[in-house]
Amino acid sequence: MNTINIVAADDHKIFLQGLKSLFVLTDNIELKATAPNGDILLDIIEKYRPDIALVDLSMPGATTETIIKTVEEKYPSTQLLALTMHMDPVVAIDLFALGLSGYVLKECAFDELEIAIKSLIQGEQFISPQLLKAINNYSQKPGKEIILTSKELDVIKQVAKANSNKEIARNLNITERTVRFHLSNCFVKLNANNRLNAANRAIELGLINNLKEEPI
Repeated sequence: MNTINIVAADDHKIFLQGLKSLFVLTDNIELKATAPNGDILLDIIEKYRPDIALVDLSMPGATTETIIKTVEEKYPSTQLLALTMHMDPVVAIDLFALGLSGYVLKECAFDELEIAIKSLIQGEQFISPQLLKAINNYSQKPGKEIILTSKELDVIKQVAKANSNKEIARNLNITERTVRFHLSNCFVKLNANNRLNAANRAIELGLINNLKEEPI
């Protein structure tokens, strides 16, 4: 695997120093620069054009929404991964709809952060299991029938065919942001934290066919 270049933003210096120390010990992930606020984060994203930017949700400067929109418009090759202590399902759902690629809680083990980073590089989204459970509890009552919209079904069928977001956008004639929006909804409804889990869950529930077993 090629080296994954990342940057990180947080207004707690000790936390950033801890991240630096941990990433030095990892293979294939290099922390290029850090920022104490949202404005400087956008500056270092422009300078380094990282694969992934780690973003705290409660720091000074540019808001998370502004950061997501700016990166989406100017630096589409950079993915944004929230690294925060806030476990608010409503906020998470809204940010995924805007274009956030992943959400990791600061209470997680460092191994989970590594998994999240590598998942994003492989074209998957990532949601910490604790947050995913909170989102699921917020979104639907236990035992409630899982219903995907026609657009969500179209997207999850494409995921089951192992298509990337770019391929899905092209095949369905929609934007990649719209693909991410529908995928986020699928994750919530299917109680899944990555693309493979979402597709498998949809197959298990009979929402889509196992496309890999269909005759060509």
